[in-house]
Amino acid sequence: MISYRDIAVGLEKLGLGRGTPVLAHVSPARLGEIRGGLQTLLGAILATIDNVIMPSFTYSTMVVPQVGPPENFIDYGSNQAGNLTAAIFRHDLPSDVPDAGISEMLRQYPGTYRSAHPIFSFTGLGLDVALIGQTAQDPYAPIQKLMELKGWVVLIGAEPAQNFSLHYAEHLAGRKQFVRWALTTEGILECPQFPGCPNGFHKIDYYLQDELRVAVVGDANWTAVPLEVLINSAVALIREDPFALLCNSLSCPRCNLVRKQIKDQLGGHWHPEA
Repeated sequence: MISYRDIAVGLEKLGLGRGTPVLAHVSPARLGEIRGGLQTLLGAILATIDNVIMPSFTYSTMVVPQVGPPENFIDYGSNQAGNLTAAIFRHDLPSDVPDAGISEMLRQYPGTYRSAHPIFSFTGLGLDVALIGQTAQDPYAPIQKLMELKGWVVLIGAEPAQNFSLHYAEHLAGRKQFVRWALTTEGILECPQFPGCPNGFHKIDYYLQDELRVAVVGDANWTAVPLEVLINSAVALIREDPFALLCNSLSCPRCNLVRKQIKDQLGGHWHPEA
């Protein structure tokens, strides 16, 4: 069973202190049993780190239009019934991603601020400056600001595929992303720069061996790395190898659309396997 002290010591072993701005991806389900539950987990995080943000993503707000841009991995006009039940994004709309319990607890914590992206909002404490600039047109604004603040990203039991910051690196490297639409109090908003498949993100760890910090807490590995190192390394890798960090499945439609764009840019006539 993991204790409050285990959590605090684990964060300290990762080099995270009170003055370090942190983007935390937390998967309590993969941490094992925690004495005191999520209250203990959040309490230990906030006692160790003063300035932290977590994802509060809300895919329930998404709607599918009748028409839109091509090669966008979406079946236009296919979700009329679902569109009628889509949630309207508000700042008090609960996150609907798996393992959202810890981010929901942070969202309800006194003094927190939630950004305004209708799909990819973040909740933070002490980092309003990183969250206030996020819009439907700029989902990566909080990550960009955290980089400027010399922030870190930490995966507390979370999988590498949950490392949303790597999608920002893909954007900076010019990789194809997508467009989605979400329901807000102002109507339906277009949300560009919607990310692709993250199932190849574990490959970045090989290139971060000298920078990635690892702590074992209970049965789970926790990792942390400066955002600047993560983003710059991933951008350089993708520019050197345009296929880097894509997943290994040749049947993945999102990665295959990226591969097709790369091949087209290289002057080929490649088509994904059926």
